[in-house]
Amino acid sequence: MKALSTLFFLGFFILICTGAGAQGCSDAGFCTIGNLRQLHQAADSSHQRLGLNLAVGVGDEGVFVFTPALRYEYSFDRRWSVEAKLTGNYASGSLGNAAGLGDLFLSGTYVFNPGSEWKWSGTLGGKLPFNRSDLKEDGKPLPMQYQSSLGTFDLIAGVSVNSERWQFSAGYQQPLTGTNRNGFLPVFWMGNADAAKYAATADFKRKPDVLLRGFYQLVNGGRLQLGGGLLGIYHIGRDTYVDANKSAGRISIQGSDGLTLNLTGTVRWVLTNRLVAGITGGAPLVVRDVRPDGLTRSFVLAPEFTWRF
Repeated sequence: MKALSTLFFLGFFILICTGAGAQGCSDAGFCTIGNLRQLHQAADSSHQRLGLNLAVGVGDEGVFVFTPALRYEYSFDRRWSVEAKLTGNYASGSLGNAAGLGDLFLSGTYVFNPGSEWKWSGTLGGKLPFNRSDLKEDGKPLPMQYQSSLGTFDLIAGVSVNSERWQFSAGYQQPLTGTNRNGFLPVFWMGNADAAKYAATADFKRKPDVLLRGFYQLVNGGRLQLGGGLLGIYHIGRDTYVDANKSAGRISIQGSDGLTLNLTGTVRWVLTNRLVAGITGGAPLVVRDVRPDGLTRSFVLAPEFTWRF
């Protein structure tokens, strides 16, 4: 029975990793930090962990996106841990190519009852951008799909409860600086029909997000670990931009608020006592009508390697 369930989950994971045509995600970065990240409950007594994530995907209008991330985590004891994650981004599409550093995420996590069957924990952190979403091609502003950062300083908070196999998490991400410095309007690309397919995002202002996650670890033991669940991200309010040719004030982007619900899965292999390899994938069940922030992915595959020491 266990073998059948494992085969079923492997088939399910392959399906969600290759779900071309699907559009969802809408993650501004907080679903992969602290206790909001999918947790694996395998025994691990190491105090330090260094992780390398090599996510590839395809965004709106066929933009290819490669988003590497380097993560460092230090556990002081069973209660306290701190984490830093640095991201980068390379994007290539019909309007050109763009690359740059993304964001630095810093967070601290505290476990309230480490000896209990169900452990409660809280995470508090922030996101610091390395650019203001102002990357250009031949002097012309690029849409958000090409940008390596959302360009805002964000506050992130989360709470999680987990057992040996289950995890339930809730998180909140609040942009503190509000507006980035993106300057894209299709009119700046006169004569380029592809530019008209992208949402206008000049002086783009993004609203906050709420996260809810439910995760179950199907296989937890030996060298192989399998898990899956649901990840919901609710975008609170409509994003806005500025176009002086249309309005003297900010213009609301209809359909940019609402829920994105993703089906997620993870496979991890414990290669040695110090090295763990894994792959994470996801496919949406519910999406927002419009996602001008450029976070949409029609295909995503994220290999990850973690060194424990």
